[in-house]
Amino acid sequence: MKRIIIPSLICSNLLLAKTTSLKSSLLHSGSRESVTLGISFDGQHRVEKGDTIASIAKKYHISANKLKSANHLKSNKSLKIGKNIQVPGTGIGGKSIFGGSNFSSGGSSKPLLAEAKKYLGIKYVWGADGPTQFDCSGFTKYVCNKNGIKIPRKSSMQAKVGKKIARNDLRAGDLIFFDTSKDHNGTVNHCGIYLGNNKFIHASSLYKKVTVSKLKKNFYESRFQWGRRVN
Repeated sequence: MKRIIIPSLICSNLLLAKTTSLKSSLLHSGSRESVTLGISFDGQHRVEKGDTIASIAKKYHISANKLKSANHLKSNKSLKIGKNIQVPGTGIGGKSIFGGSNFSSGGSSKPLLAEAKKYLGIKYVWGADGPTQFDCSGFTKYVCNKNGIKIPRKSSMQAKVGKKIARNDLRAGDLIFFDTSKDHNGTVNHCGIYLGNNKFIHASSLYKKVTVSKLKKNFYESRFQWGRRVN
């Protein structure tokens, strides 16, 4: 039997081609489910202020012990702000297949939130879609578009895009939807972007500007419908 030698470069290219095809297929279908390729790769996480071993492990859906073992960490004091640590099984060549923190997250919400906050105080005008005036869905569409996320123009249509998220499962960067009608009949007619800590940013017809409001405020909490994860 002849021994066949396949250069490592060819193997790498074949693997990358496969994963690129897989990425394209899943993104096209809207799926954000975790992917198992049968081969484990390590991604990286840059340690930020406030990070703990437990919080990082939870973010990437791995055990704290696995994270500690991969990086020889003894305690949270071993984490150094600004340093990269290995996150087992989350990427190829130090990067996630999906370009985010792991296979299922779809990326960081920080750029989206930073973009949204640029427009605090901008005037609310019904039917306006930015950047000098906004209505609620014009604001969410504009901010998402700036981050390469395509969503419909109307809030009722935006409420059908992405993964549906319950109130208790909201994460920063999720779109959130409300029924602010007098009849309170379950229709969606208002939207915003969840910031975390029970706050959200939106173009408010009440305050006539882009502002930050508390989701726990009686008016909004009673009219909350659901969230959508599109990031």
